[in-house]
Amino acid sequence: MCYLDPMQVKGKLAVVTGGAHRVGAAVVEALAAAGARPVVHYHRSRDAAEALAARFGGVAIAADLARPDGAAELCRAVAGVEGELAVWVNSAAALERAPFLESEDELWARTLQLTLLSPVSCCRAAAARLIAGGVIINILDVAAHQPWKGFAHHCVAKAGLLMLTRALAVELAPRLRVCGVTPGLVAPAEEGSPWADLHKRVPLGRAGSPADVGQAVRFLVEADYLTGSVVTVDGGLTSRSL
Repeated sequence: MCYLDPMQVKGKLAVVTGGAHRVGAAVVEALAAAGARPVVHYHRSRDAAEALAARFGGVAIAADLARPDGAAELCRAVAGVEGELAVWVNSAAALERAPFLESEDELWARTLQLTLLSPVSCCRAAAARLIAGGVIINILDVAAHQPWKGFAHHCVAKAGLLMLTRALAVELAPRLRVCGVTPGLVAPAEEGSPWADLHKRVPLGRAGSPADVGQAVRFLVEADYLTGSVVTVDGGLTSRSL
């Protein structure tokens, strides 16, 4: 069995969904720094995605992963990109606040499609093409581990993605590895947002940055004895007692 070592991603493809901005863009940059050639998925942010991909000799691909056929469109486009596929990162997500009793089925369907069902389809397609030793990494968040009031739909979708990560680590071994990263507060919150004062509860006393998540993704790509593992990047927030 041939496994990746830290340098074998050089020149190989790394797909990042939702890769145009914020956490996704930081993941693209981290994998490109390791030598990978990025495939930057985006929905609406064409200019940002194309500029980021061009910086690293990669390509940008559009698809709406909140639609049932979006993942298939993305995977068909990725299949047309020449090169060996070494890494697939499911990062695309949206965060819409809606108290449970006011949430509608359409919101639940859209959230589950984008955050869970499209990654399922992408993982299935990626598994067929990834080189031996390749890695799938799912970007979770603390909502996968503890509920947030007003975000039941998001919590359920992310919790499902967490279980998908663990299930596929068993299902796809030993040929492929599957891991997750759980970001906490990795960007300053806007005033008036539900997270405006959250940084005060972080044991490290500050918000992190998207680059911290990118660093964790690169670590998992290079750590070839880790599968089913989830790295929490939250400054200790989820370890704090109430």
